[in-house]
Amino acid sequence: MSDDNGGGSTAQLLTASVGMPESRADGRARRIKDLGLFAVSILILMALVGVSLLILVDPCGVEENRQWALSTLTAVFGGILGWLIKR
Repeated sequence: MSDDNGGGSTAQLLTASVGMPESRADGRARRIKDLGLFAVSILILMALVGVSLLILVDPCGVEENRQWALSTLTAVFGGILGWLIKR
């Protein structure tokens, strides 16, 4: 069997896009917005984990609060693991 591309074995990747190209200013604004959203999300996540850990190590803590903290930590770490695996 022979290839129709002259016997070479190079593969070509064709891509198509529909829409207007993004200007430098729009790209910069989008990146700043994305970075800000990421930073705020990380801060909220760290606060949630911190509060949950404080509740878990509190010797006078109520069992209901400990269950809430464990459920929250499980959800947070499951979400992080799912995000990392998806990437």
